[in-house]
Amino acid sequence: MMASRPYKASDYLTNPSDRAAYLNEALESADFSTFLTALTNIAEAQDAMSITRHANVPNMLDDNESANLSNLTTLLHRLGLRLSIDVLNPQT
Repeated sequence: MMASRPYKASDYLTNPSDRAAYLNEALESADFSTFLTALTNIAEAQDAMSITRHANVPNMLDDNESANLSNLTTLLHRLGLRLSIDVLNPQT
């Protein structure tokens, strides 16, 4: 039997397109905990690639007054991502 190792999402988030798609899926869940976990996994992937250091997602986006749009935008930019808004039900 082959030995297994724990799954670590950050091991597979190796390019910006994958990270953006992963984070968008987390947003679709409408669950802040899922979104926070996705951001943490992306920050870990970035750290593993030595692009950013010490992106402490929980401290930047906890549920007190420091969890604001400015902190989110700063964090996303550090991770090479940006926030954008799309039309939910586009009319043709």
